[in-house]
Amino acid sequence: MKKITSIALVCIVSANLFSQTYKLETVFSDNSSDKTYLSHWKVIENEKQAKTDIFSLWGYQNYFDSRDDGSYEVEYFKGNSKDVYQFLSSIVAFSEKYKNEDNIVTYICNVQVKISTYFGYKNTLVYDREHKVICRFTLKRWNEILAKYVSYCDNHNINYK
Repeated sequence: MKKITSIALVCIVSANLFSQTYKLETVFSDNSSDKTYLSHWKVIENEKQAKTDIFSLWGYQNYFDSRDDGSYEVEYFKGNSKDVYQFLSSIVAFSEKYKNEDNIVTYICNVQVKISTYFGYKNTLVYDREHKVICRFTLKRWNEILAKYVSYCDNHNINYK
C-alpha cells in the first residue's frame, strides 16, 4: 500500500512540476476561405521554468464541405520567436525574389514553400509537414503577417532578432 501511495504522490508532484499551461494569443488571423492563424503560446502556469516564447502558424482545413463534420487543425510551422521571424522573413524574401516566376519550390526551415499563380494572383504557398495542405497568401499579405508579428513582439518585449 505504501508503494502505491508513494508512486501516486510522485506522479502528482512530477505532473505539476513539469507541466505547463498555455494560452494561445492571436498575432494574425485570416478568416477568408481557410482559417489561418499565427499564434503566441503564452505560458499562464508554471512560469518559473525557463521562458521560451513559442509561436505557430496553423489553421483549420476541411475533410468535407461542413466545418462541423470534417474540420481539423493543421500546423504549418512552430518555433521560438527567432525561428518564426527567420521563417516569415525568408518567405517574404523568397516571394519578392520570385514574384515574376511561377511554380518555384524551395524549403525554408524544413518547410516546403512554393510560388504559384491562383486565379490570376501570385501566391506563396506554405505546406504542412505531410505536404497535403497549404496556406496561401500574396506577397502583400505575407508582408502584413510579418509586420503584425514584429509589432506584437515589440509590444510584448519579445526578442525576435
